[in-house]
Amino acid sequence: MVKKQASGSELQLLKTHIREKNPERLYIFFGEETFLLEHYLGSLKKLVLDALTESFNFHRMNSETFDLQTFADAVENLPMMAEHTLVQVDDVDPFKLPESDRNKLAEIFSDVPEYCTVVFTYLTISWKPDKRLKKLWDAISKHGSIVEFRKQDQRDLVAWVTRHFAAEGKRISTDLCGYLIDITGGTMTALS
Repeated sequence: MVKKQASGSELQLLKTHIREKNPERLYIFFGEETFLLEHYLGSLKKLVLDALTESFNFHRMNSETFDLQTFADAVENLPMMAEHTLVQVDDVDPFKLPESDRNKLAEIFSDVPEYCTVVFTYLTISWKPDKRLKKLWDAISKHGSIVEFRKQDQRDLVAWVTRHFAAEGKRISTDLCGYLIDITGGTMTALS
């Protein structure tokens, strides 16, 4: 299903999935650039969910509300009055679960239904896969897309800032863009 990608190409692959309206069944979203992570998560939600049926077909869990059985049920739930469901899990480290839960999770990841997209997001904790836990790691790497949202380089940020200024009918010089990027730390979240 998902092929191993070279560094940086997983984001390009995600863009292609969204553009072609053909999402994968499992995504892992992590990285320093939370602005991009939230942007593409929003794009994925718009793609697979309908505003009228979102309350039936969108299931969200976090480290406090995550329960393996509830997660399994959410993945298996048929879409109601729609074609797709989305299950979002925030800041849950599957590698720190007990062994029986990890094995069950590996089974779920290996068999996510066609109508469901599962997204694990990491905003407050780091994504640190433990490749020694082979069964779970194999399920994630074979059946999922692992997308890292890296901090953008100066050139990309200058172009991004310039586009945002232009959208507001304003102009900004490259030097001023560079200064703005330097004083904000260079993350898109701070710049926005």
